Order: sequence, then structure tokens, then C-alpha cells
Amino acid sequence: MPASSSSSSIAVQALHALLLGDHELALLDVREARAFVSGHLNLARLAPLSSLGLEVQALVPRLGTQVVLVDTGDPQGPAPRAAKLLARLGYTDVRVLAGGTVGWQAAGLPLIDGYATLVKAFGGQVLARHATPTLPGAALRALREAGRSATLIDARPADEYAFLSLPGSHNHAGTELALRQWPSDGQPGPWLVHCFSRTRGIIGSTTLRLLGHSDAHFLEDGVMQWALDGAPVRSDARPAADLPVAPDDELRRRADALIGRHRLPLLRPDALSRWRAESDRTLYLFDLRPGAEAAPDIRSVAGGQLLMHFENLVGTRGARIVLLDDPHHLRAAITAFWLRQLNQSEVWILDGEPPAAGAASAASTATAAAFDAIVAAAGAGLAADEVAALLASEPTRVRVVDVGPSADFEGRHLPAAHFLLPSTLTPLAPLLQAGLRIVFASPDGHAARWVAAQARERWPERRFDWLRGGTAAWQAAGWPIAQSWESAQLLTSFEDDWGSVMRVSALHRDRAWADYLAWECGLSERVAQDPTVRFRLF
Repeated sequence: MPASSSSSSIAVQALHALLLGDHELALLDVREARAFVSGHLNLARLAPLSSLGLEVQALVPRLGTQVVLVDTGDPQGPAPRAAKLLARLGYTDVRVLAGGTVGWQAAGLPLIDGYATLVKAFGGQVLARHATPTLPGAALRALREAGRSATLIDARPADEYAFLSLPGSHNHAGTELALRQWPSDGQPGPWLVHCFSRTRGIIGSTTLRLLGHSDAHFLEDGVMQWALDGAPVRSDARPAADLPVAPDDELRRRADALIGRHRLPLLRPDALSRWRAESDRTLYLFDLRPGAEAAPDIRSVAGGQLLMHFENLVGTRGARIVLLDDPHHLRAAITAFWLRQLNQSEVWILDGEPPAAGAASAASTATAAAFDAIVAAAGAGLAADEVAALLASEPTRVRVVDVGPSADFEGRHLPAAHFLLPSTLTPLAPLLQAGLRIVFASPDGHAARWVAAQARERWPERRFDWLRGGTAAWQAAGWPIAQSWESAQLLTSFEDDWGSVMRVSALHRDRAWADYLAWECGLSERVAQDPTVRFRLF
């Protein structure tokens, strides 16, 4: 049975018992990413306090969900503050893990280091279970030197492909790869599927083989290992010509075979309408079609990225997930096939016309209303031209404070802008003591609006504004953008940097990549030792 909601905390053993069950539970680690990757519970979702107010509506859409918040157990840590925030947003069953990660580990229970560990560990299990044929980069280079053909396919989204990729590779992300027309048996040339490291390459190549492509292989350890071997890679690349899409009847045949073989459940639109009206179960709707427009309670996650980003998108274990797709159902069938084996949710394929855009569930309406009530204090914000005029007329009296992710601040920010990770507003105090007027900025303006509302509540006698449309609107209006900064501009450090190997400088790249690959290769065995992690591989 779920634990009582009368207490604001939950003991380690009580939480462990909940995680061994199947009822709905949102386990949110509200520390910043750098602390999270140093060691967290295997089933925890990263939901840092700095962005929790903006992200929790999508991550945990039902206000009655059991929510357990985790930090290190410090009474002054982020979890108690996060609990107060969630209460303001209308969540009714929120508790803090007593003792946090320190208490969890002291009880002999495991923590795991790293980011997106659940899905990456799952990929390792898939590779072992299916014995997916794996080809090292040296073997591909030998094939090429011998003049033999091979089709090289990068299974990442286009922006990641452009960052660094292998020469001559096609680019078909995730499930889009499975929609291609592949050669019949006996024709020359294997298909070699890869990603930056391992997981998407493993899932992509295994999927092709399960659908009937007998000559699909995983290119071992992807772009990272290829570059570590000294082989050439490309930056800012454009992919080779698209591989042709198979006819609709073939796509439907592949989907029907997968659905029938593994009894993947279909859901009629009338049943979905009933579910959307219910308030006692959490429902996630994901549209897998490229270019699909999001609706109030439907998220567009194209290209098969729902599995890879599952831990960032689905905060409630035991929830219902419904997948929307084209009539052939192939993207949905593949996604459901893998998500059901991840064993974190109920997963259904919508069999019929998708719901009309604009209809929102009761849960999404309630959370949106609570959020709107808070951000109303921020006011209408300032347009880019208004901010530019303010900076020109009062350059010594105004400061821009960027409250977006540090990775975006590194890429572009307003000239001379400060950086603040808004898990705390305390670093603003020196600026306020100097009598400065603060204008908050962020990539699209959403975080800036949220922080402006918090700042106005904390210091009602002060003037706070925010840049409407964010840095994107500023740049679109033709105003200058900066990428460099001085240490004095950083009001907080980049604690939201989880250590992505794509942010490592060229000087330290090889060591970081080699260490990362060693870590990921050993991850699956470590995660599988935790009894709360119960993959269900068919």
C-alpha cells in the first residue's frame, strides 16, 4: 500500500518498499546535475530545483501523484525548498527522503554515478540478451580498404550528428531508421548502425534485426571510439542522401509482426478519451511523428528519442503512456516494444485517429493554472528593443542576469550579462545593495519570467524585469550576442553541467572519452544488482 501522506518525510526502508512495488510514484532528485551524477538512486529522475518550477508540470503532470524528493539529507538542502514549491503548485502528496542519499547509502542500498544511467544500462542488457553482431571500427576500415560496400548510419538527431560524425554516414535518428527500405538477403554490404557512444547504436541495430534486416550490425562504441582510434571525423556535417522509405504496406507489415509477436497493446480513441478525463491515474501522450505539433497534454518526441530521453520525459513510475503515430504504427510499435521491456510504465499504441489538438486533460489544466498564478507576478516583460533602450539610457544602473542553462550561456548571452543558476537568489543581493535594476534573460524567456516572479516576491520593493522571448528574440532583433565572459560575471558556478563528454575541451577529450566508454561498458552489470531495477526483456 502507498505510504501515508500525513508526514512530510519518508524513511529509507519505506521508500525502498515503494520502489519494489508497481504503484505510481515520482522519485525526484532535486540537486543540481553535477551533484546528481556523483551518486543517485537508480530510479530517481533528475529534477533540479533551479528549473523544477518550469519542468515539473510536464515531468509529473498529475497533482495527486505520490512525490518523493531527494537530496543529500541536509535540512538546509534543496529538497525542503522543493517541497514548498510543489505545494504552491498544487501537488498534494509530497515528501522528502529522510537522510537523503547519505542515509540511503548508509542503509546498504546502492547509488549509481552518471547521467541517463537507467536507459544506458538497459542498452547494455539488450546487447547481451540479443547478442547483436558488433563490428569494431577497425573492421569497417578494413572493409573500405578492400573496396567492399557498407552502409553507415548514425542514429542520433540531426543536431548531434552535425556536432561530430563519421565521413560517409547517413543520418536517420531512432525509429526513423526502421522506416527505411533495406536490401533483401544476399545483397552485398552490411548496415552499420552507431551513435556517439553505445546506446542508440545498440538499440537501432538490434531493432533492424528484429524487424528482419539480417545484415545489420552495431558499430562498436560509435563516434567516440572511431575518433580515439585516430580515424577522421567531421564537424558541422551534413548527412549523405536519405535512404528511401519503405512502402506503407511494408511498414505496416513490420509493425503488425512486432505487435503480434509480442502482444503489444492497442488502445482505441474512445478509451483514450476516458483516460484523459480521469484524475486518479497519470497519463503521458507522446506523438512520435516528425514535425507533429504539440498540444496542451501531448508532447512531440520525434525520431525515436522517447526511449533515450525517457528519464527526462517521464517522471512518474507506473503511469500510462500512449503513443501516437502514422497509420502504419511502426514508430509506436518499436517504441512500445522497448519501453515495455524497460518496465517503468504501462505502454499503449493508439489505434485510430489522434485526439484533436487543443483538448487538455484535467491534470494538465490544473497544473497550468497553478503555474500561471505564480508567474503572473512577473508582469508582461520587456521586448528586446525595450531592453536595448534601457541598457543604452542607463548603462551603469541596469544589469542583465541570465538564468538559463549554463550550456546556453556558453553558446550565447547578452553582452556583459551575469550568469545565475536560480536554485538560489541570494547571489543577487550585492547587485541589489548597489541599487541596480535587474533584467532577467534566458534562451526563450520562460526561465527569466519564472525567476522574475520569484525575485519580485522576495524583494517587493525592488524593480525586476525580464526579456520577453529571451536571448532568441534579442538576437532575432539584430542586437549583439556575446560568447565569452569573465569570472566576475558568474554569480554561481555551472553546477547544472552534468559532465557531458560533448562539452569537454579538445585538450582533455581523449582521456574523457576513454573513461566514459569504460564507465558505460561496465554500467549495466552495476545497475542490474539493484532489486528495484527490474528490466523485463522479452
